[in-house]
Amino acid sequence: MTLRRIEIGLVSTDSTLADYYAAVFELEVLPAVEAGSGTVHRLQGPGALIKIMVPTEPPTPATPVTPFIATTGLRYLTLAVTDLDATLARAKAHNGTVQLGPLEISPGLRIALLQDPDGNTTELVHEPA
Repeated sequence: MTLRRIEIGLVSTDSTLADYYAAVFELEVLPAVEAGSGTVHRLQGPGALIKIMVPTEPPTPATPVTPFIATTGLRYLTLAVTDLDATLARAKAHNGTVQLGPLEISPGLRIALLQDPDGNTTELVHEPA
């Protein structure tokens, strides 16, 4: 196997989105990296790095597509969490919106869909231990 880790990159108008993901998913905040085109805020989690790029020239905010399955392309992230209810509570407290759920789709397997403050969709999955 050649895959070592997954890095996810999101583009935002400011660092608020990095603050959201750090707080909601309890991610380690790594030092930001200044690039010629802007600042990359880096958040470390088990097996993944989430990068929030804040360009020097503010980008045009995207229009969220609802439902997220209404168009093709990279439309959502799936994150496995240890406590779905606590994660949803943190998301709501940081201006996230619950789009669906939580739902139990099989015994002990629960999911929910969140929309972050920029309109990106995240699927949360909690599997039985």
